[in-house]
This record gives sequence, structure tokens and C-alpha cells, in this order.
Amino acid sequence: MPVTATLHTTVIVTRNRPEALALALPLHLRASRLPAELLVIDSSDDPSANQALMARLAPTTPVPLIHVPSPPGMTVQRNIGLARVRTEVVFFPDDDSLLLPGAIEAMLRIYDLDTGGRIGGVCSAESHAPPPDVLDTAASAYRMTLADRLRARISQPRRRFEERYVPDPFHLAAERLYARLPPAPDWLAGEEAITVPWMTGFRMSFRTDVIRQSGFNEALGRYALFEDVDAGFQVLRSHLLVGARKARIYHHKAPQRRANGRALGAMQLLNHAYVIARSGQTDRAVQRALRRFERYKIAQYLAGARGEFGRDRLAGARAAARVGMDLLMAPPDQVDALYLELRAACFASED
Repeated sequence: MPVTATLHTTVIVTRNRPEALALALPLHLRASRLPAELLVIDSSDDPSANQALMARLAPTTPVPLIHVPSPPGMTVQRNIGLARVRTEVVFFPDDDSLLLPGAIEAMLRIYDLDTGGRIGGVCSAESHAPPPDVLDTAASAYRMTLADRLRARISQPRRRFEERYVPDPFHLAAERLYARLPPAPDWLAGEEAITVPWMTGFRMSFRTDVIRQSGFNEALGRYALFEDVDAGFQVLRSHLLVGARKARIYHHKAPQRRANGRALGAMQLLNHAYVIARSGQTDRAVQRALRRFERYKIAQYLAGARGEFGRDRLAGARAAARVGMDLLMAPPDQVDALYLELRAACFASED
């Protein structure tokens, strides 16, 4: 099979997390397949630390390091970066994504072999351990919060439980999207790669021309929970999504709360409904799965509603569960406007 080397651009979105970027950025510059350009789309209140970091690294690498000031918002910033990409593939790690050796090479290998252009996105597997020595030797290393460390430790058994007893309705929507696509190529197995229902934001890449057809949905707001799933579902309308198991990326979550409790609780359920509605896969089985999932999340939040944040999160989830099904029942051309209306009714602000 003829193989061509696929060129890629790395786009990192960041805001007020210079310690995270200082850990992650050097790892991108150690890969054996370097990006054509590395863009940092920065909405920090004070970007000087990030600019200084990039100035220090610039003489050590042939990769152009480009700092782009931007307004805040995950999807807004991703779209700003996407508009500047000139290569066939764009990689969108988070600013706290730590690449293990060989990760980029394994992801790009899938694009190299996909001579027919059937694959629209490739993600890595999630590593449950950081790259060797990075957190031990870096002067800027920070510790994840206790809550994030505990969530990471129980993530696999929790995922197995949920997949068996309360499957995420996203899975059903993805199954229906895949049913419209041709089968995956046989050579994926030899590369230890599989098709995936969606890609998690801290480890995803896309064919640039494919993701440009939809971009990232700015209606999801600044935190934009599930913007990665939404982007993946738009790609699945025409192309496959693939997970490269040989590629590993560790998510060293920066210790920063993303939104207030009510907003997080509401977004968990309202954005689920919205992303599914935008996918067009809203049959009765999907509706039933969403209802079961809503009840499960509310029970989960009820158990954790001891402090003010937990109580607010529960209230937001309950508010979203009362109206989320409206999105699945709405005509497709009214879904976006209805989401913005329901979002405003469920919570006033993400701050």
C-alpha cells in the first residue's frame, strides 16, 4: 500500500493556564513528526507568560510557534485556529494534554494509510499515566485536584458500569450515524486502530477540509460541554472516526473549575439533548435512552448534593431534564434557536 506523509498543524486553545501550557508545549516539539505550524489561540487575561514561553522555545525548534490573541470560548477559539490551518490535518489537543512518545506518529499513520480519504478524524487512546519523568522534573509541574485524581482512578470501572446498565445515549446516536456509512477498511486492525463513536477533546484530530464543513458549534457557550462529541457527529455524517490505540495522551487536568454548579448540571443534560438533536438521530429508542440517562445523572447528583456547588448542580440538572426532550421533538431548523432559549431558562451564566 503506498504511503504518503500527511502534514498537520497543531492548534492549542488556552485561557489563564500558563502552568499547563508550559508542561504540554515542549512535548509537541519533541515528536519525530513535527507540525508544520503550532498555533496557540490564547484568551488569557494576561498572555505574557505564554508569550514568554513561546519566545524561549522558538530558537530550539524548526516549528513556527504562532501566538494568536482571541476572545474566550472553547469553540470560538478552535474556530479561530481552524481558519488559519493550511495543512491536510489539524490536531486539537487541550493545553493540559501531555503527549506520550509516539502519539503523533501513530495518529498520523492512520491518515497516511487512508488514501481514499474515508477517515475524517483520528484520536489517541487515553493514557492513565503521564509521560516518563515529565511531572517529576518540570519546574512548572502542578498537581491535579484530589477530585480529578479520584475521578481518573475510578473512570474505567465507572465506564464499564455505565456501558452495561445506563449506556450514554450518544452511543445510540453514533450507531445510527455509522449505519449510513460504508464498513471500515480492513487494514485498521493491523494498525491496532478501531472506529469510535466520538473523540474526546483533549486527544482529537481531523481532516481539515472535513471539519471545516461544520466547524465547532459556538452556540454551546464558553465552556462548550460536549463540543467534541458534536463535532464528531457532524463528521460522522460523511466520514469515519478512528481511535489509534498505539497513540497515548495523558490528560493532566489543570486545577480550575470550568463553570458554576447550576450551569454544569444543566449543561450535562441539556447539551446531551442538543447534540443528539443536531445529529438528527432522535427516534424513540434514543429518547428512552436519554430519559434513563437523565434519571441516572440526577440520582448521581442527588447523592453529591451536600455542599452549595452540589445542590446547585442538582438544581441545574433537574431544570434541564424538564425541557431537554423538547429539543429532540423540535423540527431540525428550530433546534439551535430552541437550545439558546432553553439554555437561558436553565441557567443565567457559566461564571
